[in-house]
Amino acid sequence: MIRLLRDACLGGFLYGSLTYGTVLSAVHVLHNRLGSTRDALLTYALFSLLYGLWAAAFFGAGALAARVSSRGADPDPDARLRRAVWFGMLAFDLLFWEVFFLYGLTYDQAPFHPGGAGGMVAVLAGLAVLIALVTGGLTWSLFRLLWGIRSRGRLALAVGLCGLLGFLAHATAPAWSGSAPPPAKQPVPKIAVEDTGLKVLLVGLDGADWRVLRPMLAKGELRAFAALMRDGASGDLATLPDSNSAVIWASIYTGLTPERHGALDFYRIQVPGMESRGLFPVHRTYFKELANVVAPLGLARQLPVDRFSLESPPIWEVADRAGLSTGVVDGYFYSFPALASARPESWFFSYGLDALAARGSSHPELFLQPKQLFRDVRPLLSGGDFHWQSKTLLKLLGEREQPRFVNFYTHEPDSAQHFFWKWYQPWYYLGIGDQEEAGKADRIPAMQRDFDRFLAALLARVGPETVVLVASDHGHSPTLIHSLYTQHRHGPPGILLMRGGPVKPGLELSGSHVYDLYPTMLYLLGLPVPEDAAGRVLLDALDPEFVRRHPVRTIPSYGPLGLAPGLPGASRDGGMNALEIEKLKALGYIF
Repeated sequence: MIRLLRDACLGGFLYGSLTYGTVLSAVHVLHNRLGSTRDALLTYALFSLLYGLWAAAFFGAGALAARVSSRGADPDPDARLRRAVWFGMLAFDLLFWEVFFLYGLTYDQAPFHPGGAGGMVAVLAGLAVLIALVTGGLTWSLFRLLWGIRSRGRLALAVGLCGLLGFLAHATAPAWSGSAPPPAKQPVPKIAVEDTGLKVLLVGLDGADWRVLRPMLAKGELRAFAALMRDGASGDLATLPDSNSAVIWASIYTGLTPERHGALDFYRIQVPGMESRGLFPVHRTYFKELANVVAPLGLARQLPVDRFSLESPPIWEVADRAGLSTGVVDGYFYSFPALASARPESWFFSYGLDALAARGSSHPELFLQPKQLFRDVRPLLSGGDFHWQSKTLLKLLGEREQPRFVNFYTHEPDSAQHFFWKWYQPWYYLGIGDQEEAGKADRIPAMQRDFDRFLAALLARVGPETVVLVASDHGHSPTLIHSLYTQHRHGPPGILLMRGGPVKPGLELSGSHVYDLYPTMLYLLGLPVPEDAAGRVLLDALDPEFVRRHPVRTIPSYGPLGLAPGLPGASRDGGMNALEIEKLKALGYIF
């Protein structure tokens, strides 16, 4: 039995490392455009180790299954090993591909659009059977090929060739990974500001969805939202498919595609000895989960993205460099560290400021500027993200002159909908009791009412020259198999509402995209629109006479602006990293 277990585990290690490990390592090298041979080989070694050990565990279980199934009727050790390898391969492949295809599958994505939990169970069961049949057939074919190679005594040669090919592929990574050479230095652009007479206020509601808002609007519950729609333009906001909030908000704030702005996930996974800043995980390849397992051993660590992760400046830095006053109450990960503006009337509050207050950091200037404001707003820094963010913004707008550009962001819609959708639409889920449902069903609608009251107070503090944009990065869709109750990586559209200044009243927008927010806001502020922006100015939402008086001006790129002079170059606060990782774990983004 010991020999059988040893041979099966060795076979599993080779199978996992040479098939899954090599391929998924190459996928990550390509995804991250690693231009370093050293980093590519370290990635190869890590993936080979992780997937080798994982498969070895399955093959070891296969050995035990082979021993039990034989019941002494088949004393041939080779036959037992054959069964052990087959059981191990089948179990490993089935688990990987079933979860790969079914994990996070939403009702919107389901091929037959089931109306309730029973229908979704049927869809999932049918898909699971189909995946199992296809996977089982491919696994059987591969098993016969590998066992035939072993029977002919050429297994060691095949293993050696596969290992050599994997090594050579990763050693030559700079030639095939698409890594770009360092960009040539370009002159810092001079930003000519045109006086449009407008101010811009972006309200970012992460994950806000029309499927929640519209039924409440129909009942007359959300008066501020209704006023925005009546007096301005509104509609769906198309988003980036298979992307999470960190990727989408980076595109909203920079106007660039993920490949251009460089933030491809919530965090990088750094391997000891790497020259680069680390690897952005590729979705659904188990790298995240396996990396978490080996993190306590020091083989990997997670580094959340921040301002330094962006290859191009966010809009508030562009406005600041152009000499415009700015106000930021949270800009997600990209508002850390806080920008010390060139304009004395500007102010800046970073994502995670409430965590700073809770733990008493000795460096408040990394989280807010000017740091003297910390004493004024500290009593507000409790009760969750939206509480401190909304109270802080309303306090500043009530006590100070409104800056030309204001950015507000809250993650609360997304986090609350992830947690409470199960009770909001209980017919999509199994095992929801009436008593449990009654206590939680109103949490999502209640949150929308909070937003509506906030918007009403906010609109009362800004004048008609302020263009208010209320936008979400994506919507939500219920899912039955997920650590949370909704999913949005497949790209349900977000919301967009615009009001004020030249925005046409009562207009229903169509064809708007998250990429369009950045150039539109720049245009309204009187700033040139970069030619490398991925989106367009939403001119169809604006009064034609205003557009005639203020034609769109362009500039090649804002990328050469680099880091703003008022941005601290200090290293990240390690305490914040730990807290943000725990927050992401609580939301289900990290396991």
